[in-house]
Amino acid sequence: MARVPHVVADTGAFLSAAPLQDIAEALYTVPEVLSEIRDRPARRRLAALPCELRVRRPRPELLRLVTEFSKKTGDYPSLSAADLQVLALTCQLQAEIDGPGCLRWEPQDKVRLSSTPRHPEAPLHLAGFHLPAKHKPAGKGPRQPGPGSASAPPEGDEFGSFLYWRPPLPSIEEELRELLAISGSPEPPEEPRSSADGASAGEEEEDEESDDEGWITPSNLKQAQQDTGHCDTAPIGVQVGCVTTDFAMQNVLLQMGLHVLAVNGMLIRRARSYILRCHGCFRTTSDMTKVFCPHCGNKTLKKVAVSVSDDGTLHMHFSRNPKVLNPRGLRYPLPAPQGGKHANNPHLVEDQRFPQQRLSRKARQKTNVFDPDYLAGASPFAENDVHSRAAHLHLRDAALGAGRRRLNPNAVTKKFVKRR
Repeated sequence: MARVPHVVADTGAFLSAAPLQDIAEALYTVPEVLSEIRDRPARRRLAALPCELRVRRPRPELLRLVTEFSKKTGDYPSLSAADLQVLALTCQLQAEIDGPGCLRWEPQDKVRLSSTPRHPEAPLHLAGFHLPAKHKPAGKGPRQPGPGSASAPPEGDEFGSFLYWRPPLPSIEEELRELLAISGSPEPPEEPRSSADGASAGEEEEDEESDDEGWITPSNLKQAQQDTGHCDTAPIGVQVGCVTTDFAMQNVLLQMGLHVLAVNGMLIRRARSYILRCHGCFRTTSDMTKVFCPHCGNKTLKKVAVSVSDDGTLHMHFSRNPKVLNPRGLRYPLPAPQGGKHANNPHLVEDQRFPQQRLSRKARQKTNVFDPDYLAGASPFAENDVHSRAAHLHLRDAALGAGRRRLNPNAVTKKFVKRR
């Protein structure tokens, strides 16, 4: 397999024990990725890496542009500081080789989706299963109902039927017959079926189809590998790539026009954008930094995948899980709000006031003994407090002879002493 000249590795590439020496000619990473690798086996693999690992930092202006781009695509809340550094380094290497004009700094308005007869919420790419496209074998058309049979259901009941929401999976009976013919085993002759047991035979056939669907067989192994991304084809003409297992990073890389190299088959093939949809008032917003709905003010915003068709129609892909909102905290009443500087109150409204958690005057006046400008004793560069109430009342610190003399105000003192 041809190796890529320049490859940037993420933390997931080191943790998944990917053969990076077989993928890249020159391997790059950022210091934040190395600090994230903490377990002993990954550290040992990193120390014994059979290729040179170059540690570089991206330019600050590229890091700022990548951050703004990830906010536009909606993946910024899912990215860490190390992820943004890896994305910026990939952009920097691509710009050094092909020039800055090869990068896209604005996400595409329209996203092309392959037309499929499946329902949008039908499961796709299930782990361990392969669901090929349905092919109607010749001579197996729909059975014509007899004159005494019941009439077909009206079109209005199509969406309420079970078959619409759960389409039947294709059968692999023909593929098994081909395998039996190849192996040389004689195929048993088909016995003619009477018309009396036609309905029961059809029901048995449907049961066999539903039981045998979705399995990976030697005949559909290649197709399953292509659908799940386990392809043996090497990237041709790719100069810069990024090895990552993070779907948010893969989405940003694909929308920027960069190449993503998979290490375990998990690869995003279509660019998707995300918006926030309120499950209370059903309004949407593209500001991914929002926590509360800007229309109704409730904390009911959820991330929804959005795709745009060729004619500009917006399609939102919802989750099939009915428990979209977390009901945690709705069973028992909220505790009484706490006051003070270190209060830990739940965030209930967008304009709720929180303590600023500022350092105290004593904490700000502490000197660092490891500071090169540290001076023993009273430093002439210490901060002078001139804004607090104690400074306005000319109260000095207790260590200098003012204030209360008791070192521990909580100490128990005997007020009544028994006289002799």
